[in-house]
Amino acid sequence: MSKKIVELKSKKKVELKEMTLDEVDYCNDLAVMKYDEGELSHISGLSRTRTAWIRRGIKGGDFKDYKSNLEGYPVDSVIKQMTEDEKNELVTMIQEHQRLGE
Repeated sequence: MSKKIVELKSKKKVELKEMTLDEVDYCNDLAVMKYDEGELSHISGLSRTRTAWIRRGIKGGDFKDYKSNLEGYPVDSVIKQMTEDEKNELVTMIQEHQRLGE
């Protein structure tokens, strides 16, 4: 995968990274779906799942003082610079970027 920079509706630019299969699996497995009599009744862990996709799926962008931890993931202060709408939009872009090679 080549370097990928996306622009959110807010005009913020974010650089995406290629995630490993283990990272994608981890993010996909975080949300828990509960069923009642065969019908989906509850989904938990959505915020945690969104944060995991963002933390593992970006490596730079229009952020004040972008920093990453020892594992190469952006620190909390980077993620906190985004609005809820930006985070939601970004997760979809990260997921689409990971599927490009499939």
